[in-house]
Amino acid sequence: MAHNQNCNMAVPVFCLIFFLMPGASAFVCNFTDCEALLKFKGGITSDPKGYVQDWNEANPFCNWTGITCHQYLQNRVIDLEIIEMRLEGSMSPFLSNLSLLTKLSLQGNNFRGEIPTTLGALSQLEYLNMKENKLSGAFPASLHGCQSLKFLDLSVNNLSGVIPEELGWMKKLSFLALSVNNLTGVIPAFLSNLTELTQLERAVNYFTGQIPVELGVLSRLETLFLHLNFLEGTIPASLSNCTALREISLIENLLSGEIPSEMGNKLQNLQKLYFLNNNISGRIPVTFSNLSQITLLDLSVNYLEGEVPEELGKLKNLEILYLHSNNLVSNSSLSFLTALTNCSFLKKLHLGSCLFSGSLPASIGNLSKDLYYSNLLNNRIRGEIPDSIGNLSGLVNLQLWYNHLDGTIPATFGKLKLLQRLYLGRNKLQGSIPDEMGQKENLGLLDLGNNSLTGSIPCSLGNLSQLRYLYLSRNSLSGNIPIKLSQCSLMMQLDLSFNNLQGPLPPEIGVFSNLGLSVNLSNNNLDGEIPATIGNLVSVQAIDLSVNRFSGIIPSSVGSCTALEYLNLSKNMIQGTIPESLKQIAYLKALDLAFNQLTGSVPIWLANDSVMKNFNLSYNRLTGEFSSMGRFKNLSGSTLIGNAGLCGGSALMRLQPCAVQKKRRKLWKWTYYLLAITASCFLLLLVYVGVRVRQFFKKKTDATSEEAILMAFRGRNFTQRELEIATDGFSDANLLGRGSFGSVYKAWIDDRISFVAVKVLNEDSRRCYPGIWFK
Repeated sequence: MAHNQNCNMAVPVFCLIFFLMPGASAFVCNFTDCEALLKFKGGITSDPKGYVQDWNEANPFCNWTGITCHQYLQNRVIDLEIIEMRLEGSMSPFLSNLSLLTKLSLQGNNFRGEIPTTLGALSQLEYLNMKENKLSGAFPASLHGCQSLKFLDLSVNNLSGVIPEELGWMKKLSFLALSVNNLTGVIPAFLSNLTELTQLERAVNYFTGQIPVELGVLSRLETLFLHLNFLEGTIPASLSNCTALREISLIENLLSGEIPSEMGNKLQNLQKLYFLNNNISGRIPVTFSNLSQITLLDLSVNYLEGEVPEELGKLKNLEILYLHSNNLVSNSSLSFLTALTNCSFLKKLHLGSCLFSGSLPASIGNLSKDLYYSNLLNNRIRGEIPDSIGNLSGLVNLQLWYNHLDGTIPATFGKLKLLQRLYLGRNKLQGSIPDEMGQKENLGLLDLGNNSLTGSIPCSLGNLSQLRYLYLSRNSLSGNIPIKLSQCSLMMQLDLSFNNLQGPLPPEIGVFSNLGLSVNLSNNNLDGEIPATIGNLVSVQAIDLSVNRFSGIIPSSVGSCTALEYLNLSKNMIQGTIPESLKQIAYLKALDLAFNQLTGSVPIWLANDSVMKNFNLSYNRLTGEFSSMGRFKNLSGSTLIGNAGLCGGSALMRLQPCAVQKKRRKLWKWTYYLLAITASCFLLLLVYVGVRVRQFFKKKTDATSEEAILMAFRGRNFTQRELEIATDGFSDANLLGRGSFGSVYKAWIDDRISFVAVKVLNEDSRRCYPGIWFK
């Protein structure tokens, strides 16, 4: 009897033990957790890598990918972790049936739709991470039901709306990340209820209003990210009470006012401080020198004024200091730079676009040997560059661009073997480019443009095997382009414009086959023909050879520059026709060939080019009719003026229609004929007038002679017989004229040497005088 009773007692115990032991029989998905997982799988529409293919009834669900079951409670899921599997679909509300779930991690996928409100039923959930998905809708207020939740990351989604008040009830939260969403409204003061918070991230949203002063009670807070919002007002001094803070980011808001000096006194654990791009004014607090743990201090792009405190030199752990784009000033010796030589771990120093003046101290060479980035561009620094700069052996990037530096370029630059980028442009540097510049074997960018450098381009630059960008424009450099420069085979951009360079363009220009940006040799005195090797620049986007003395023809090989977008050969002495090969350049947007001696007609393809936005062929010798059949959809400023023999095109071309031009030619033709006839008539008139004048004077002379002869014969009497003989019997051959009173005859006398006029009166009026008849 007792034995049977013991057996009866043992059966339930055995059954319980059997229930708790892992089953060895065939798996059947008849458990709530299994069904919930299959419902979740059913919402997945894309699984490109097949990560959840093993989620089937042939395989126990505790062995499925991403599933972790309870160590003792059989078939109970505690972790669902599917990270960066590129799964697509919607979130299943049946996840709430995983009642023992403590960790739900789905970050790095493409889940869409709203976050199921049913998740608020997961009372055991401690970790919820749905970062980097495409979830939308409002922040679910129901999540306050997850009273065990410590970690919540919903950043990088498309959540919208305001933060619900229920979030302030989740007292165990230590990590809250809602960055990179579309959340709006203010940052609620009830976040101060989350006293366990160590990390608060609400960056890259649309939050407005002020930073709540109540956040100052979060004594455990280590990270505060509120950057890229629309927050305004001042930085609350109460944040200095968050003494555990290690990192603060308020980048790119609308914050104004001064930086609370209390922050420098209390935030002894602060390591990184980002205040970039706000409207903060006032001075840099001297108390910042107490931030002994700080490694990064970024106060750039604000309205800070005054001098940089030399006390910043006490920041022994400082690695990165950004103060650029402020109204900061300096004394004449830039002594704060000397103070920064005590920051032995300094790696990056950006002081550009301020109002610093004075001369660079020689002590600049004592800055940290770890300094690899130094930027002082766009200031008012004057004087010479100290030779000690060559001691900064760790420099990789040095920017002194756009200052008032003068003197010569120190030869000690040759010691900076690690230097990759050197910006010295837009200063007043003089003298020649030192040969030592060619010793920096890692140099990829050299900018010496906009200075007053003279002499020739040193051949040693050809040793810069890594050089990709060379800017020497707007100097007074002379001589030829060194052929050795072609050894810089990685060159991507070459600008030698606005100098006094002369001689031909070396054929070795074609070696720059990697020249993918531009080559600008404009405004020099280069001459000769453009070498055909220019066609090897198959990747170049812009070529500018304008304002030189190039002659010859445009090589047809330029059509091989298939990536070319801008070509300027204007103001040279180029002859010949526009090569048809240019139409091979599919992306050519701007073509300038003005002020040359080009002949022939405008190619038809130019009119039909749908990519071209601007071409200038003005002031050449082009002739013919320019076709107006092209689309001209993108043209904005093209011109063909100054080509006397060219007509046609649209009004945009500023050419006269060919019909008008032909009419004008016809008019000019008739005008020419008329002028020729008028000139001929005028000449004939002059001849006629000349003849008449001559005859007049001749008649006058003859009349005078005749009068003299007549006077000689006056008083001499002729007999009638003598007169008959002298007039051949008054023959008609000697008749000079008839009148109403008689006739006049020519009478030859003195052996026909001279003659007199004899008038014979009619019978009714005749009166005879002795020797000669008179009327």
